[in-house]
Amino acid sequence: MVDLLKLAEEALTVVRDVVQESIKCGWGLKPKSIGAYGDRSYAFDLVAERTILNIITDKLKNVAIISEELGITGSGNPDYYVLIDPVDGSRNASRGIPIYSTTLVISKSMNSKDIIVGGVVDHVSGDIYIGERDGSVVASGGKPKLTNVRSLKDSYLIVSMWSIRDERYRKWAEKIICNSSFSSFLASTALEICYIISGRVDGYVCLGPYLRPFDFLAPIFLLKLAGGTYKILTVDGVADEIDLSAGRNFGVIAAPNEELAYEILNLREDP
Repeated sequence: MVDLLKLAEEALTVVRDVVQESIKCGWGLKPKSIGAYGDRSYAFDLVAERTILNIITDKLKNVAIISEELGITGSGNPDYYVLIDPVDGSRNASRGIPIYSTTLVISKSMNSKDIIVGGVVDHVSGDIYIGERDGSVVASGGKPKLTNVRSLKDSYLIVSMWSIRDERYRKWAEKIICNSSFSSFLASTALEICYIISGRVDGYVCLGPYLRPFDFLAPIFLLKLAGGTYKILTVDGVADEIDLSAGRNFGVIAAPNEELAYEILNLREDP
């Protein structure tokens, strides 16, 4: 029987080396085609995807893959579903900004409630965040270090720029930013949420429908295992579960505890 946690860790470790080598040599920075979900792909995106696919399909013979570049491929009746964002933060990587990652999820069904394993690798530091259902989370080689910040006024938040650019969410975003101690934006959702797990920040906010499942499902799965919490936002409210193959339809509030998450969420209802 395949050890899915070890398989995910192997894939993340190898893909980090491959991507770093492609960027160091220069060929990884070449713009390529438009991916299945409409975003520009670089050579490092494509080699990352191919590397993960080769490792996963070598061990899991009956699997469906959902990836940012390829879309949905593989078995029509799989034993496992694997959700991949080959490089989250491609624009950062292409500009030499050292904040980008790879995310991977293994699930028993197309529904997020059936996720078994999730993992994220920080390509620059090499830190891996990984865990499996009913187990623990390894964060940067150690234990999670969620902060105990429970009030917005004491918090350091990551706030997606889309929350401000979209006028539907601007006032809500402004209230969050003005009430927080400090806010920033780094352009790699997966790492930004993982920074909550490692205690570097106190929360992540993207208020509008600008995220796809492969952007955030791995880190929020890990955050929940580590004792944190999240709210998946839709135009109609809050969703408990989502389809792994859904498009750009979601926002996310992620926090180390329910108190902070609800304070952020409830600002939407304030006059």
